Amino acid sequence: MAQHTVLIISENQTDHLVLSECLERSPLKQFQLANSESMERPLEALLDPAIDVVIMSYGPETEYLLRLAQKHDATIPLILVLDNPEQTTLEQLRDLGAQDYLIRGQIQDALVHRILDYCIQLKQAKDKIQQLSNRDSLTGALNRVGFRAHLERAMERSSRYGFNTALLYINMDQFANINDHYGEADGDLLIKTISRRLINKMRSTDSIARLGGDEFAVVLEDVNSFADVELIAEKMLKSIAAPMILSEQQVSIDASIGAAMYPDDNKEFSELVESARSAMQQAKTVDGNKFIRYSEQLTFDDSGATSLAAELRTAVRKNQFELHYQPRVDLETGALVGLEALLRWNHPERGLLCPGEFLSACEDMGLMKTIGYQVIQHACAAQVWIEEQGIRNVDVAVNISFSQIQDDRFVDIVKDIISRTGTDASKLELELTETTILKSPDAIKERMDELRLLGVSFSLDDFGTGFSQLSHLTELPISALKIDACFVRDLPYNAHQEAVCTMIIEMARRLGMLVVAEGAETYEQVEYLREKHCQQVQGFYYSPAIPLQQIPRFVEEQRLKRNDPLFS
Repeated sequence: MAQHTVLIISENQTDHLVLSECLERSPLKQFQLANSESMERPLEALLDPAIDVVIMSYGPETEYLLRLAQKHDATIPLILVLDNPEQTTLEQLRDLGAQDYLIRGQIQDALVHRILDYCIQLKQAKDKIQQLSNRDSLTGALNRVGFRAHLERAMERSSRYGFNTALLYINMDQFANINDHYGEADGDLLIKTISRRLINKMRSTDSIARLGGDEFAVVLEDVNSFADVELIAEKMLKSIAAPMILSEQQVSIDASIGAAMYPDDNKEFSELVESARSAMQQAKTVDGNKFIRYSEQLTFDDSGATSLAAELRTAVRKNQFELHYQPRVDLETGALVGLEALLRWNHPERGLLCPGEFLSACEDMGLMKTIGYQVIQHACAAQVWIEEQGIRNVDVAVNISFSQIQDDRFVDIVKDIISRTGTDASKLELELTETTILKSPDAIKERMDELRLLGVSFSLDDFGTGFSQLSHLTELPISALKIDACFVRDLPYNAHQEAVCTMIIEMARRLGMLVVAEGAETYEQVEYLREKHCQQVQGFYYSPAIPLQQIPRFVEEQRLKRNDPLFS
């Protein structure tokens, strides 16, 4: 039977003597007394891994000590000795982290031994659950939750002690082919084998996490130089590439590794991970095992052509992105009432590219924040220009990604853009998706509330395609719902789409929200939406996304069609 160390904190000598003798009489000597009788360094005692449980006499310092333990995330079981266990006091002490109590004058051996044994077993069970919740079930490596906690602690230690921490982001090349050809069981075996190989190339101070699928992250603490990181990465690449047997066949697989250094490359957790992942994505554009450190500089593949990653970085630096604007029309008046800013990449060789061809790569490389702020700035400037053309009461809507709105600087930067461009904040609309909101609802609500005070409005894009948590409609400052084009496509001949559209329109009406239908392409669709009292639509029936300079002509064409002047 394991022996457990018990610390008694009490200035009452009688308490100390009674409890000490009680511990000595424990069966099989399962409890031993720690060598401390004072409260000179109580926090060190509560954080000492050699101590299994603490028995503390209740006194004036008890609540302070319990709060101190909570503040420093101490997990050691705390048992209090009290004179009078009033219910209110017990509830308060339990809230502060006390696990159990003993009544002075009623201390019996069997009771004390049972309470100690229970508290220790409970802590061991909690530790086991915590460990399992932080571990990947297949490989035993850290999972995403454990990885975040570990990397954040490593970054904190780096800041405190002044050393470098490196993050390696590792991805297998063509892993999907393994699963397709050999099956998921052999795919899992390959992942477990690679995990063991990576661990064998790590130092005792390093840690590994499986982020999902075939992606791993390795945290290297206290590295002297990048040359040390490169040496470790090269060993890992060679180890991964070594042949293995799957279904009695010899198989080998290559990998791509991207690296980022803390604090040189980035000082925030999310940005450091994005930097390492961006470098990995650049590495994947080169054939064979390869390792690349994150850099703002251009990288080239073996043929001399710039990689997609390099081209995108060039596009950001040279401002090759531009906005086109899709008109939003009021169904009752035919007036232009809004514009949705849609990103385009004016590629020097391939011409105008739509977001589907590059947006996911921008997300992977961590470029969306930079691009997103450029989009907001251009859209605000466009709103001012439209006003100067005499076109009034037109909102400009901008899509906001999660990586952008989670940025701590988001609100301040948007405020600065509004101030510098001189735009009317009440004409700026930010579009969010349900998926974006679900990732961090509390933080996003705080940012929305702050910008709402300036007059900025918010719409919920692609409504109905996500998790549709209706609480967002009442808790968040959302003024408009946008019906996704997939619910408009077959109107009015699809009964299911009719039901969804009708429900969304009626719900928005009851909530006092504007409703906008996307993807309207035919006269039948527009007439159906008008009949169901949908206020606004956008889609090819009126216009595709067009350059800003063509907006006045579109307004004039609408005026002639509807004989409804839009100019003030």
